Amino acid sequence: MNSAIIRLAARSLLGRSRVLVLLAMAAALLGLALLIRVAPTGPLDPAGGPLNLVRTFGIGVVIPVVTLIGTTTLITSEIDDGSIIYLLSKPVPRWVIVASKMLVILGSSLAVAVIPMGLAALIMVGTDGGLWWGALLGGTVSAVAYTGAFTLLALMVKRSVTGCVLYWLVWEALLTTVLKPAQYLSARAYGGSVTHTAMGLDAHPAAWFAVVASVVVLVAGAALAGWRLARVTISEV
Repeated sequence: MNSAIIRLAARSLLGRSRVLVLLAMAAALLGLALLIRVAPTGPLDPAGGPLNLVRTFGIGVVIPVVTLIGTTTLITSEIDDGSIIYLLSKPVPRWVIVASKMLVILGSSLAVAVIPMGLAALIMVGTDGGLWWGALLGGTVSAVAYTGAFTLLALMVKRSVTGCVLYWLVWEALLTTVLKPAQYLSARAYGGSVTHTAMGLDAHPAAWFAVVASVVVLVAGAALAGWRLARVTISEV
């Protein structure tokens, strides 16, 4: 990791317009949680509507969107506008550049998406059913996997933003919901599995597999993205 790159990346990601979008995602999640809490529907079952909000909107929408914003800001945009030349010209290993940016992307996802998910669970049902704990654990696992996948796509695919969006909408949101075996390769399913396990519910795939797979995706994404960036010359940017 390189502290200077991390500071530059954090400063870039925390630009005013981007911060507003990131905070809006967190606010939407907390707002929906509050509406569910005050709705006159009687006692809330943690495994009912509250779990659906965490799993469908939190893990399914907020985490990938926040991670995608971080990836496009720190990697895709810098390649497109040529500003990454500044880093490529420095005597810093390319894999360190990638790893430092991934750390900031993951950190933003944890701060703006995962923690609000835990707070949303507490708003809805308190500590009942372990939903808040499951949301934090599942959200973290999902954020780790999305960070690895989006970073890899950002450096390996020419139209990376389109590639990331298609991956999210077609693979994660559509195919993994109708093809159960596809869930073994799904960041969304990884998060849902860990959340279910933390609540004592049935999970697919198994939680241990989800945790291991998310780490593999992160490490593999960092390694392959670093390898790809190492092959980029300044004249190609």
